[in-house]
Amino acid sequence: MIKTLLLIFFAMTATAGAMDLSVKDAITIALENNRDIQIQKENVVVSEGEITTQKGAFDPILNIGSFYNDGETPSVNTFIPSGTINQQEFNLTGNVAGQFSTGTFYDVLNFSSTRTETDSPLDDLSPNWFNNLSFSIGQELLRNFGVSVNNAFVITARRSNQISMKEFENVVTNVILEVERRYWLLVAARQNLELERTALELAQDLQNRNEIQVEVGVLPPVAVTQAKSEVAARELDVIRAENTLQATEDNLKNVLAMDLSTHINATDEPTTEVFEFNEEESLDEAYRERPEIEQAKLDIENRETLKHYYSNQRLPRLAIEGSVQLQGLGGDENPDRLSFGGEPEPIPSRFLGSGEAFSQIFGADFTTWQILGVFSFPIFNRTARGEYVKATAELDRSEITLRKTEDDVALDVKSAIREIENSLRAIDAARVSVELAKEVVINEQERLNVGIGTTREVLEAQRDLIDAGVREITAIANYNIALAELERAKGTLLEKDGIIIEE
Repeated sequence: MIKTLLLIFFAMTATAGAMDLSVKDAITIALENNRDIQIQKENVVVSEGEITTQKGAFDPILNIGSFYNDGETPSVNTFIPSGTINQQEFNLTGNVAGQFSTGTFYDVLNFSSTRTETDSPLDDLSPNWFNNLSFSIGQELLRNFGVSVNNAFVITARRSNQISMKEFENVVTNVILEVERRYWLLVAARQNLELERTALELAQDLQNRNEIQVEVGVLPPVAVTQAKSEVAARELDVIRAENTLQATEDNLKNVLAMDLSTHINATDEPTTEVFEFNEEESLDEAYRERPEIEQAKLDIENRETLKHYYSNQRLPRLAIEGSVQLQGLGGDENPDRLSFGGEPEPIPSRFLGSGEAFSQIFGADFTTWQILGVFSFPIFNRTARGEYVKATAELDRSEITLRKTEDDVALDVKSAIREIENSLRAIDAARVSVELAKEVVINEQERLNVGIGTTREVLEAQRDLIDAGVREITAIANYNIALAELERAKGTLLEKDGIIIEE
């Protein structure tokens, strides 16, 4: 059972403001609010309930019943001239029955007590009490014999609970990865917006310069038109960047289950620190830590348990049962009982009085012992054979699933490492491109100032600089996302963020 969910963050940074969020702050909110985590947590509780349900198969059952009859029975008998017997009968029964996980079944305290009052002259006692108390215990010897067979569904329920816990861990991991991905996309979108605003300022500055130079006759009027066109295009790019920023912010708020009207300010800066990763070591770590692999292994163990159970169900039923029965009878002498030519034979004193029916039970005056053997076997037994075939196929399928999961994990690790390497190369290339584009912008601006360049060339150089800046921002965001994806691929993302899930 889940007792507590401890979400422990080491080196937790304090928030600067209500809506200023670091990555760890965002993860904290997601762990508290995310709907997928909440749903999976309830799934774990459901699986815990299933364990209790399966254990209930071994709960003893108390049965209590009672009835009362009052009626007339027609009778054609020489000794009953009226042809009618009036009889009142009250009955109370109860027993405790159940089974143990060893295949032992029992029925104890099986008690029945009946009080009968009648005007029939054939009954010597009226009213009379007849009591019966029995105990029985039996053992299955073939089908349903043994603890492992009878506990099969309890064992599988426990493993299913472990599978649910691993799925819970997997959901938490995926949510954290999604938080980091959307967080760094938000950071990139904000930087892109700042870059587009800078580009707009450059275009506006160029327009102002061109207007001055056109007034003094250095540039033709078309230079102003070109600059104004570029300003309009840059204003449109700013609007697009603002929309993109709002969309990425909403995406982050969605995974955090926050009100979409809330404003978020991402305070963390993406890292460009270079980390070294060994592919073989990362794969070994992933095979040990990924919850999906542990889930697949637990599923195989469940399938093996069920295969063993259904193999046992193909056997015939052979059981032995022993029982002991105690009886007691007592009551009052029937004033209407028959007599032949004088006083009727006296009733033995051991039966006179209703209490005798109970004292005979406690004294074991009338005891019956019984040994019973049971053998049964369905002629075709197609149900058991079919279930065994299904269980065998499901075991084979689970083993294939494990191998496929291991293949997918290996692909995740290799793809994440490859993405990290590609992102690093993209960052380096983008930075070189930015530096070269800056030089081109400066050169083109100087050429325009001395009258040997054109406005179009300056604008093209500015566009190239902005595009290079966008590529650098995108590459850095992708690099940070790739780092998180590798941790997720290795199954260590929770550990990296200082998150501990305890049962």
